[in-house]
Amino acid sequence: MSEKMTPIVAKVMPAEKDRFFEATELIGTTPSNAIRMFISAFNREGTFPFEITAPASKKMGARDA
Repeated sequence: MSEKMTPIVAKVMPAEKDRFFEATELIGTTPSNAIRMFISAFNREGTFPFEITAPASKKMGARDA
């Protein structure tokens, strides 16, 4: 017997959700499948599967131009 799936819930801004849905459609997958792929990669790596950086304006010591 296969294991049951369980939902994960996250709140995001409507524009971010719309952009995510559009992007996943463009690459031929679904938002749910993209999230499952991210979780699998995260678990495999034991951390984020990409570099995490702060935007330049938020980095420590950065000054507004």
